[in-house]
Amino acid sequence: MEITNSLSKQLELNSLIEFSQLINSNLDLKFILGNILLSIMGKMMITKGVVLIKKDTEDDSNIFCIESIKGIRIEENEKEIEIEFPKGAYFEAEEINDTNGNQFFVKNGIQYFFKVYFGQKLLGLLCLGKKITPHSGLSKSEIIFIETLLNLSSSPIENTIKFNEITRLNDSLNSKLTQLRSMFELSKEFNSSFLERDKILKLLGFTLLGNLGIRDFAIFTRYRSDNFYLLYSNKKIDTEGIDFSFFNNVKLPSLVSKISENDLTDFLISKNYELLVPTISNNEVQNIICLGSRLKKAPYKQSDIEYLQSIINLSVISIENALLFQEYLEKQQIENELRIAKDIQVALLPKEIPQIKGYDIAALNISALHVGGDYYDIIPVTENKTAIVIADVSGKGTPAALLMSNIQSAVHSFLKLYDDATFDLSTITLKINELIFENTSPEKFITFFWGILDNSNNTFTYINAGHNHPVFYKNNEVKLLDKGGLMIGIMNFGIQYETGTVNFEKDDVLVLFTDGVTEAQDSGKQEFGDEKLIEIIKGHSEKTCNELITEIKDSVEKFSVNCKQFDDITLIAIKKT
Repeated sequence: MEITNSLSKQLELNSLIEFSQLINSNLDLKFILGNILLSIMGKMMITKGVVLIKKDTEDDSNIFCIESIKGIRIEENEKEIEIEFPKGAYFEAEEINDTNGNQFFVKNGIQYFFKVYFGQKLLGLLCLGKKITPHSGLSKSEIIFIETLLNLSSSPIENTIKFNEITRLNDSLNSKLTQLRSMFELSKEFNSSFLERDKILKLLGFTLLGNLGIRDFAIFTRYRSDNFYLLYSNKKIDTEGIDFSFFNNVKLPSLVSKISENDLTDFLISKNYELLVPTISNNEVQNIICLGSRLKKAPYKQSDIEYLQSIINLSVISIENALLFQEYLEKQQIENELRIAKDIQVALLPKEIPQIKGYDIAALNISALHVGGDYYDIIPVTENKTAIVIADVSGKGTPAALLMSNIQSAVHSFLKLYDDATFDLSTITLKINELIFENTSPEKFITFFWGILDNSNNTFTYINAGHNHPVFYKNNEVKLLDKGGLMIGIMNFGIQYETGTVNFEKDDVLVLFTDGVTEAQDSGKQEFGDEKLIEIIKGHSEKTCNELITEIKDSVEKFSVNCKQFDDITLIAIKKT
């Protein structure tokens, strides 16, 4: 009898040694746990078994993962169990007080529980069903055998868990290094292509597809706007009528399916977008990148989202830089246009003011920040007659400057044909109107005033075609020169231009001006106005024309101090000496 017991113990010891050698030769946790279950369940005649491994959590909560299972089917939501077990190393089902956590074990007929320790650290539990033989529990020797086998297994289990953790960390580190290399390469590409928005978007698309399997994406932005609008989409989507204001609330990467239901959510789901990634500036959402489903329908993991945030921020910065550079180029083009317009304008104005016998005359032109279309001219036509011209072309920039060149060319051409016997101011004004009307678009027009000063009989015959009324100051009285007709270029039929005439006597003053003078505004948006201009003329009529113009200019500048000049200022002053 003693020989039989001795042989049995020897065989049991041999089996434990073989088992120890087997599980210590492998670092596959499922292989180790599977062999534990097979060895114990086969020896004990048990058909159901589970091995739980304690989940490593920061708060050391009682969450266990099912790592190996035999004879039981589990649902997807049963892979983790949260339960508080009794304190003993071995216990049975009846000793568990946690009713909610124990549901899985009750349902599957689990009866015996063995804790697996590595030193003082709880690794997990071996959970066994009842034995096949009826009314047969575990004997003391069987419990000792199982505990011995689990003690032998604790070191391989701990080593394998640590090895797997190190492997996971290495894989994560390798993945991060790969992502960093990818971002470094992307950064170089973006920096070399920052002038080309389309190339940046194409690179972003290749990166999303190649690294994360994301084919579809769209970028909504508030760039230079208070509201979100579609900046780019790699597939055609109709956003008309969609309210994107909800994007202001998306401060963190969010799955579309988990956002509160609204019309925008329905729209995004209908277009198969799954993830929203915002970019934030000054605590405000500036851009939202909508990402479609991944290839093979793989879910978005936290590491994926972190990587996406990095490459999207990098891409959006590059896209915004490209937009800024494009705006810079457009601004440069506009400035070149304005420079050309300015050159045209300056070239058309008289370089010197001709002297008129018996008269003092002066002129001033101050260009605004934006080139306008003010034109003035003083052109001797005979020994005693001089043409005085002032005009204001509608609009600004190069078109206005070119139209100004047309009116200048027309005036000079007709004045070259001047003849005392045949020259009629009304007829020539009508011809100039026809010429401008035929060569310009309907929305373009010119306010035009001109006249002929005859210093032999001191008369000034004029026509005012819709221009600001020049001020004629004579014997302490003001006369506004308003005779004429419709402005130039508005229509081509049914127009009549009436001439007016004033006689100059000693110290009489005539001031011609454009609306840049009277429409200059102060900080309260109040205009300088005709009355202030007339007061200045009255108060300084005894001065020379240069001094009078300077007084007007200084008054306008003082009135509109700290305000931008938005229109050209042009003045002509004529005084009989």
